Amino acid sequence: MPEIGLFERLRSAVAGPRLVDELATLAGQSEDLVNRLRRHAERVTYPKIADGVREIADKEAEHQKIIRAALAERGTWPRPPQPTAHEGSNNWGRLSIDLEILLLFARNLHSHAVRWEADGGDLVLGEALRKIADEASDNEFDLRLLVAKLDPQALD
Repeated sequence: MPEIGLFERLRSAVAGPRLVDELATLAGQSEDLVNRLRRHAERVTYPKIADGVREIADKEAEHQKIIRAALAERGTWPRPPQPTAHEGSNNWGRLSIDLEILLLFARNLHSHAVRWEADGGDLVLGEALRKIADEASDNEFDLRLLVAKLDPQALD
Protein backbone atom coordinates (compact mmCIF):
# COMPACT_ATOMS: atom_id res chain seq x y z
CA MET A 1 0.00 0.00 0.00
CA PRO A 2 2.84 2.52 0.49
CA GLU A 3 3.21 2.56 -3.31
CA ILE A 4 -0.19 4.21 -3.66
CA GLY A 5 0.83 6.96 -1.29
CA LEU A 6 4.05 7.50 -3.23
CA PHE A 7 2.18 7.53 -6.54
CA GLU A 8 -0.30 10.09 -5.22
CA ARG A 9 2.53 12.31 -3.97
CA LEU A 10 4.33 12.12 -7.31
CA ARG A 11 1.16 12.87 -9.24
CA SER A 12 0.42 15.82 -6.99
CA ALA A 13 3.97 17.16 -7.37
CA VAL A 14 3.69 17.04 -11.16
CA ALA A 15 0.06 18.18 -11.37
CA GLY A 16 0.51 21.30 -9.21
CA PRO A 17 2.88 23.22 -11.54
CA ARG A 18 1.01 22.02 -14.63
CA LEU A 19 -2.28 23.27 -13.20
CA VAL A 20 -0.77 26.67 -12.45
CA ASP A 21 0.55 26.88 -16.03
CA GLU A 22 -2.86 25.97 -17.42
CA LEU A 23 -4.53 28.52 -15.13
CA ALA A 24 -2.11 31.16 -16.43
CA THR A 25 -3.22 30.31 -19.97
CA LEU A 26 -6.89 30.54 -18.98
CA ALA A 27 -6.22 33.88 -17.29
CA GLY A 28 -4.69 35.24 -20.49
CA GLN A 29 -7.73 34.09 -22.42
CA SER A 30 -9.94 35.82 -19.86
CA GLU A 31 -8.04 39.10 -20.21
CA ASP A 32 -8.25 38.92 -23.98
CA LEU A 33 -11.97 38.22 -23.83
CA VAL A 34 -12.62 41.22 -21.58
CA ASN A 35 -10.65 43.48 -23.92
CA ARG A 36 -12.50 42.11 -26.97
CA LEU A 37 -15.91 42.57 -25.36
CA ARG A 38 -15.15 46.15 -24.35
CA ARG A 39 -13.76 46.98 -27.78
CA HIS A 40 -16.71 45.40 -29.55
CA ALA A 41 -19.29 47.03 -27.26
CA GLU A 42 -18.05 50.41 -28.46
CA ARG A 43 -18.83 49.44 -32.05
CA VAL A 44 -22.39 48.22 -31.43
CA THR A 45 -24.90 50.75 -32.75
CA TYR A 46 -27.79 49.67 -30.52
CA PRO A 47 -27.41 51.22 -27.05
CA LYS A 48 -29.20 48.44 -25.12
CA ILE A 49 -27.10 45.74 -26.75
CA ALA A 50 -23.90 47.75 -26.23
CA ASP A 51 -24.80 48.20 -22.54
CA GLY A 52 -25.47 44.48 -22.22
CA VAL A 53 -22.08 43.63 -23.74
CA ARG A 54 -20.37 46.13 -21.41
CA GLU A 55 -22.11 44.55 -18.42
CA ILE A 56 -20.87 41.11 -19.45
CA ALA A 57 -17.36 42.53 -19.92
CA ASP A 58 -17.49 44.02 -16.41
CA LYS A 59 -18.57 40.70 -14.90
CA GLU A 60 -15.80 38.88 -16.75
CA ALA A 61 -13.31 41.52 -15.57
CA GLU A 62 -14.22 40.64 -11.97
CA HIS A 63 -13.51 36.99 -12.76
CA GLN A 64 -10.22 38.01 -14.31
CA LYS A 65 -9.20 39.78 -11.07
CA ILE A 66 -9.90 36.67 -8.99
CA ILE A 67 -7.91 34.43 -11.31
CA ARG A 68 -5.05 36.94 -11.47
CA ALA A 69 -4.94 37.08 -7.65
CA ALA A 70 -4.81 33.26 -7.46
CA LEU A 71 -1.91 33.28 -9.92
CA ALA A 72 -0.09 36.02 -8.01
CA GLU A 73 -0.31 33.89 -4.84
CA ARG A 74 1.49 31.19 -6.81
CA GLY A 75 4.12 33.55 -8.21
CA THR A 76 3.00 33.65 -11.83
CA TRP A 77 1.05 35.87 -14.24
CA PRO A 78 -1.45 35.41 -17.07
CA ARG A 79 -0.06 34.20 -20.38
CA PRO A 80 -1.03 36.08 -23.53
CA PRO A 81 -3.44 34.02 -25.63
CA GLN A 82 -3.05 33.08 -29.26
CA PRO A 83 -4.48 35.88 -31.40
CA THR A 84 -7.78 35.18 -33.10
CA ALA A 85 -7.53 35.07 -36.86
CA HIS A 86 -10.60 37.20 -37.54
CA GLU A 87 -12.35 39.97 -35.63
CA GLY A 88 -15.60 39.80 -37.59
CA SER A 89 -16.90 42.11 -40.28
CA ASN A 90 -20.00 43.33 -38.44
CA ASN A 91 -21.44 43.43 -34.93
CA TRP A 92 -23.01 40.00 -35.27
CA GLY A 93 -19.72 38.48 -36.49
CA ARG A 94 -17.59 40.10 -33.80
CA LEU A 95 -19.91 39.18 -30.94
CA SER A 96 -20.44 35.67 -32.32
CA ILE A 97 -16.68 35.09 -32.13
CA ASP A 98 -16.67 36.54 -28.60
CA LEU A 99 -19.50 34.14 -27.76
CA GLU A 100 -17.45 31.17 -28.99
CA ILE A 101 -14.46 32.33 -26.93
CA LEU A 102 -16.61 32.76 -23.80
CA LEU A 103 -18.21 29.34 -24.30
CA LEU A 104 -14.82 27.64 -24.64
CA PHE A 105 -13.44 29.57 -21.66
CA ALA A 106 -16.37 28.51 -19.43
CA ARG A 107 -16.02 24.85 -20.49
CA ASN A 108 -12.27 24.79 -19.94
CA LEU A 109 -12.60 26.52 -16.59
CA HIS A 110 -15.22 23.99 -15.44
CA SER A 111 -12.91 21.07 -16.17
CA HIS A 112 -9.95 22.96 -14.72
CA ALA A 113 -11.85 23.58 -11.46
CA VAL A 114 -12.50 19.85 -11.09
CA ARG A 115 -8.81 19.14 -11.60
CA TRP A 116 -7.83 21.67 -8.91
CA GLU A 117 -10.17 19.98 -6.50
CA ALA A 118 -8.88 16.49 -7.35
CA ASP A 119 -5.25 16.72 -8.54
CA GLY A 120 -4.10 20.00 -7.08
CA GLY A 121 -5.65 19.40 -3.71
CA ASP A 122 -6.76 23.04 -3.43
CA LEU A 123 -10.47 22.78 -2.73
CA VAL A 124 -10.89 26.50 -2.04
CA LEU A 125 -9.44 27.51 -5.41
CA GLY A 126 -11.33 24.70 -7.13
CA GLU A 127 -14.62 25.97 -5.70
CA ALA A 128 -13.78 29.57 -6.65
CA LEU A 129 -12.97 28.51 -10.21
CA ARG A 130 -16.16 26.48 -10.41
CA LYS A 131 -18.17 29.53 -9.30
CA ILE A 132 -16.44 31.67 -11.92
CA ALA A 133 -17.10 29.01 -14.57
CA ASP A 134 -20.79 28.88 -13.62
CA GLU A 135 -21.06 32.66 -13.83
CA ALA A 136 -19.19 32.65 -17.16
CA SER A 137 -21.76 30.13 -18.42
CA ASP A 138 -24.53 32.52 -17.34
CA ASN A 139 -22.73 35.34 -19.17
CA GLU A 140 -22.45 33.11 -22.23
CA PHE A 141 -26.23 32.66 -22.19
CA ASP A 142 -26.77 36.43 -21.86
CA LEU A 143 -24.35 37.15 -24.70
CA ARG A 144 -26.11 34.54 -26.84
CA LEU A 145 -29.39 36.44 -26.35
CA LEU A 146 -27.73 39.72 -27.36
CA VAL A 147 -26.14 38.18 -30.45
CA ALA A 148 -29.53 36.77 -31.47
CA LYS A 149 -30.90 40.32 -31.62
CA LEU A 150 -28.30 41.38 -34.19
CA ASP A 151 -28.78 41.01 -37.91
CA PRO A 152 -26.03 38.79 -39.36
CA GLN A 153 -26.51 40.45 -42.77
CA ALA A 154 -26.07 44.02 -41.55
CA LEU A 155 -22.88 45.87 -42.41
CA ASP A 156 -21.21 48.39 -40.11
